Amino acid sequence: MVSSFCSQKLERFQELVLFHATFVLNFTILNLTFSIVALVGNLLVISALWRTSSIPSTLRKLFINLAFSDLAVGLIPQLTFGVINATMLKMVASENHNFDVFCPIIFTFYHFSALLLASASFFTVTAMALDRFLAIYLHLRYHELVTSNRVTAVLAVLWLTSGLCATVSITILRYAFVIVAVEVFGLLVSTAIFIYLSRVVKYHQNMIPKQCELEKGGAMEKLREKKSFVNASVVYVVFLVCYVPNLCCTIALLNGEFRLSYRVAHHVSVFLIFLNSSLNPLIYCWRYKEIRKHLKRTLKKVLRINSTV
Repeated sequence: MVSSFCSQKLERFQELVLFHATFVLNFTILNLTFSIVALVGNLLVISALWRTSSIPSTLRKLFINLAFSDLAVGLIPQLTFGVINATMLKMVASENHNFDVFCPIIFTFYHFSALLLASASFFTVTAMALDRFLAIYLHLRYHELVTSNRVTAVLAVLWLTSGLCATVSITILRYAFVIVAVEVFGLLVSTAIFIYLSRVVKYHQNMIPKQCELEKGGAMEKLREKKSFVNASVVYVVFLVCYVPNLCCTIALLNGEFRLSYRVAHHVSVFLIFLNSSLNPLIYCWRYKEIRKHLKRTLKKVLRINSTV
């Protein structure tokens, strides 16, 4: 089944390279460039997150996991994707159309790593939505029930589930619809949670002036909850913008829409997924002052070292 999966994917790549070489070249350059951005940006962010105290410990662990999967996206599938496209373009230029050398190992490795890490990011963002829901719903009992060890256990299950999804998608093609259905269900649940939380946060915001007169500590706690919710929401909205186009293209391809225009659109949607790994570090810097300060200090140290060399 792996060989048939690889042959199917190779055929789609081959048509794009042969009939849209300029398009593929442009996106090859973009993928190779942003793979470096994702790698460097997320390395800096992980370093900053370890030292950040303003983010709740459980949420920080989820952010670190997301940054790690983003770093891995830039290092493995995005870089591999760019190299595969560049190699195929070079082969076409030299009139060598023996693309079978990419199957089954190279293409299978690329798709497995892409599916694994995309699933890990998807489940992490969903876990962040649930975490913020529990923080507001449980309120004072949140720290008692949502502990660091339990979050670690959830992340372990998350990665195992991601590996299972990637394996099933590659080895059992007829179950691809099941994976898509799980993704759609997860997106709907996460979106419903964020909509519900936005209403709760708005209600709390209206109550804060009254609470300030009675209980300053409780009002400050609600302000912190609001800030962490807004920050997680920004990450989620950008995630949706980058992932939903690929989900739509995948559904179209699974329904038998094999026209070249759909494959071009799917190629663009894959780049958007990879781009998300480069955008998240910018979001962290924008939304978290402590992370921004740490990154500035790190960059100053690097520039100082380079100037003395």
